[in-house]
Amino acid sequence: MKKKIFWAIVTLFLSLFTVWVLLNNSGLSLTELWQNITSSSPIWLLAAAICMLGFIFFEGSSIVLIVRALGFPAKKRRGFLYASADIYFSSITPSATGGQPASAYFMHKDGISTVAVTVSLLLNLTMYTLAIITLGLFSIIFFPKIFLEFNLSSKLMILTGVFVMFLLTAFFIILLKKQSILFKFMNLIISIMDKIHLNAAANKIKQKLDTAIENYNECVITLAGKKSLLVKTFLLNFLQRTSQILVTVFCYFAMHGKLADGLKLFAIQTYVVLGSNFIPIPGAVGISEFIMYFGYRMLLNEENAYKLAILSRGITFYTCGIISLITVISGYILIRIKNYKLNKKTRTEYPYKKQA
Repeated sequence: MKKKIFWAIVTLFLSLFTVWVLLNNSGLSLTELWQNITSSSPIWLLAAAICMLGFIFFEGSSIVLIVRALGFPAKKRRGFLYASADIYFSSITPSATGGQPASAYFMHKDGISTVAVTVSLLLNLTMYTLAIITLGLFSIIFFPKIFLEFNLSSKLMILTGVFVMFLLTAFFIILLKKQSILFKFMNLIISIMDKIHLNAAANKIKQKLDTAIENYNECVITLAGKKSLLVKTFLLNFLQRTSQILVTVFCYFAMHGKLADGLKLFAIQTYVVLGSNFIPIPGAVGISEFIMYFGYRMLLNEENAYKLAILSRGITFYTCGIISLITVISGYILIRIKNYKLNKKTRTEYPYKKQA
């Protein structure tokens, strides 16, 4: 009973915290958002909403694809839960990768080994970063003038974003190929634990480290030998990023913007992603909206640029966050129910096991 009360309080806290983050910290005006929605084209808004769901769906599909390649029979619908956990917790924590431990929690509960979870999420994150770089190169090659029209602050943020993305990609690839780096890092942690007199925990990690590194290496070799898998994973991450950017384009069309400006707006939004993606969330929200304002002014007047920012942000960040939260809570409740039924069945079949 105490556990049930505790987790009920945790769930309530997460719900209230989400509402607080989305409404108080973000500057989102529900009245303005609703006015923008009612005056927009419902067909284009529906397309934007579908792309927002695609942002969750494609990430989940990529993770499931990798996990299956490692020999774990993950279900497709569970991918939506893994992605939702990543997206929701990334949006409310100060780290852009804060959602990965949440994804790992649900993956581990589904029977996926810790090593497989680590390799899967690391590979997916690598492809995610490569997808952003690819979209950035598209904008730089075909729409260089748009970049030059940004103000100096926005240009510096975009260039910094590109530089950090390349560094992250190189770092992730090194982690995937050189397990010795992980080995050294874990040994460093063990030595620190020894120094602060956590000897029992340090010894436990030591005993498992060699096996874990060996399994990690096997997972990496398995994935490296499947080039078609790597291509598919990249394409799914590319579709994920594209679908998120298209939300803004469709919101622009919903506000009765010119269809001919669709590609320009796509490029502008890609620059926005490059300029804000390296900043830890929720700090990235402010940076993103700062670059948005200057980017949208290339096509719209000040009032409509502000409206587009509110409408697209309302779908890509706030609505997506709420849907992800509902999915996470539902997934957690289902796990608790499953565990309760399993424990009840065990107690029924083996009533004297505890006494024995």
